[in-house]
Amino acid sequence: MKAVVGISGGMDSTAAAAIMLDRGFEVIGVHLRFFCSGEAEKRIERIASELGISILSLDVESLFNCKVRRPFFDDLRKGFTPNPCVICNEQVKFVSLVSVARDLGAELVATGHYARISSGLDEGAALLRGVDPEKDQSYMLYRIPVTILEKTCFPLGGITKREVRAFCEERFPGLFEGVGESKDICFIPGRKLEETVELNAGPFIPGRIVTTSGEELGYHRGLYRYTIGQRKGLSLSGGPWFVVEKRMSLNELVVGRQGDLVVEEVFCSDPVWHVEPVAGERLNGCQRYRCRPYPCILEQVDDRSFSCRFTEGVSGVAPGQSLVLYYNDRVYGGGIIERAEKGGPPGHEDHR
Repeated sequence: MKAVVGISGGMDSTAAAAIMLDRGFEVIGVHLRFFCSGEAEKRIERIASELGISILSLDVESLFNCKVRRPFFDDLRKGFTPNPCVICNEQVKFVSLVSVARDLGAELVATGHYARISSGLDEGAALLRGVDPEKDQSYMLYRIPVTILEKTCFPLGGITKREVRAFCEERFPGLFEGVGESKDICFIPGRKLEETVELNAGPFIPGRIVTTSGEELGYHRGLYRYTIGQRKGLSLSGGPWFVVEKRMSLNELVVGRQGDLVVEEVFCSDPVWHVEPVAGERLNGCQRYRCRPYPCILEQVDDRSFSCRFTEGVSGVAPGQSLVLYYNDRVYGGGIIERAEKGGPPGHEDHR
C-alpha cells in the first residue's frame, strides 16, 4: 500500500514516516511549504536520504495566507484569542495532503500527530485522544472531517513522546540534537511576535486597566497582548489579578480575582460534529489546548451554533479559542468560542 506522510522536518513527522515504512507501506513524503528555515530544509533533505524516500515540496503559502495568516490578524483586531493551528489543520494541511494522495494513488495519509483513529463504526472513523496525556493533539484535530479521518493514520497515537524520542535517537542519531518543539505560531519567527502583530493588525492604542467594580489600576499597552485568564505580565499592585474581559469599544482591560473568571454558559459558532449532536448529552469540554476536561451538558444546538452549560463552572474561556467536546476519549465535536456568561459556584478554581 502507498501512503503519503506529511514531513515538517521535525522528530514526530520523521518518526511517523519511519513507522509507516516499518509497517510495509510505500511512503511518499510531502513537505507543505509555507514557512521553513534554511536549517529545516537541510534537515528534510537528510531525512529523505536516511529514510530512502522521496519528499515532495508543495507550496501552500498562498492558501495558508488566505485561510490562516490573515484571519489570525483579523481575529486579533476583534479582541479574540485565535488558535491558528486548529484552522491550519482543517483548511490547509489535511486538505493538501489528501489532494496529493489522491493524485498519486495513495490509500492513506499519515502525520506525526499524537491522536488515534478508530474505524469500522457506524458513524465512520472516530477521533480519539492519544495515549500520551502530555502530548494528546486531538483538540487540534477536531475540525478534520470524518471523511478525511477515514483515509488518515496517526502512527504516534498509541505511543508516548518519550518512546518517540528514544526511537529517533536510535534510528537517526544526532539528527534532532538541539531541535526544539514546534511553536503554536510557526509563521511568526522567534521573538518577533509583538512586532509582527503590531505591523499586521495594529496600531494598538494603550488604554485603562480597570477592576470589575470600575476602579482604575493602571494602563495596558494594547488589548491584543492579553487573553482571558491571563495572570502574568499585568504588573499591577494588590494582586493576584486575572484578565476577565476585554472591552474593545472602550479600549479597556478588565481584571478581577480568580473567582471572577468562572462561567457556566459557553456559546460557540461554526460547529464541527463527529457524531450527530443530541441536546441534553452529558459530555466533557476542553476550552483550551491541553487543559483538563470539565463536565458539561450540550444545550442549544443548530447548524451554525451551540451552547454548553458547565455544571461545575469553568475558567479561562477566551473568545476565538475552540471548545472541544469529548465523550470519554472520543471527540464528539466542537466549535469556535464566541462568548461566555458569568456564573458558577462561588470559590471555584481552575487548577490547570
